[in-house]
Amino acid sequence: MDRHALRQKWINMIGGLPKKTPLDARIVEQVHEPHYIRQKVWYWSEPNEGISAYVLVPTYREPPYPAVVCLHQHNSTFHIGKSEPVGLSGDPDMAYAHELAKRGYMTIVPDFKGFEDRRDGVLEGSRFETYLATQAFVQGTTLQRRHVWDMIRTVDYLLERPEVDVNRIGCIGHSLGGQEAYFLMASDERVKAGVVNCGIANVQSFFDYKVVHNPSWYIPGFLDFGDTAGLIELIAPRPLYMISGLRDPLFPIPGVQAIVNHANDLYRTYGKEASFRATLFDEGHRFPQENRMKAYAWIEQWV
Repeated sequence: MDRHALRQKWINMIGGLPKKTPLDARIVEQVHEPHYIRQKVWYWSEPNEGISAYVLVPTYREPPYPAVVCLHQHNSTFHIGKSEPVGLSGDPDMAYAHELAKRGYMTIVPDFKGFEDRRDGVLEGSRFETYLATQAFVQGTTLQRRHVWDMIRTVDYLLERPEVDVNRIGCIGHSLGGQEAYFLMASDERVKAGVVNCGIANVQSFFDYKVVHNPSWYIPGFLDFGDTAGLIELIAPRPLYMISGLRDPLFPIPGVQAIVNHANDLYRTYGKEASFRATLFDEGHRFPQENRMKAYAWIEQWV
């Protein structure tokens, strides 16, 4: 199956994608920080679905800027979404949008549906997430489709910004953010390189080790598609860096290794072995400074 047909199969599996409509983007807040301007922006994913995001615009270098889509974690902290990667709340180890902006990248952090500015006024936390997933299923689609489309529209928004170098767009994320960085790369070839930290394993390994994940992981037909490893077919040979904790209880190492093995084989087939890297570190579900420095070096090499 050629790449176009395979990507269409993937898109159909998550529920298909809607027609693009105007973003009608606006900046609703602007704050000057020492190394960048922090903007809170709003744009439409679909006519009835808006996205709230932070954009960090470097102030010490001239545009056009390389840009990185920075995707926040889950951690069941639904009141925190985009604020954590920009360093306004949560774990300082998750402030990768802030740290990349200090390195001269224009970064954007959208809220996933159900987090921070995109929470519900009635249902709270995981109840709203479950509501979104089950509603999507009975409508013949998936929560993953919601996330993928919102990320594609986020890339669209970046391309509308005159400061952005449209040929230099990357992505990075931890946990849910890593999962979605991987799915974004599989869905949108405009993203040239990515980093996935403690974010992916084959779904079969979740069942084998009785790990329960966020509901956007569960897509009808995913195992027959080739599981998580199968999406490497849509990413290679673009640069991808996987970082996984050997003691991460959420991502069983056999499920991680299955992706690494398939990626190594496929990138070797392309003659692009240097474009894939995997680091397995002897810790749990974390993004410590040492690994973030490796991640930033990867982005600086490729984006």
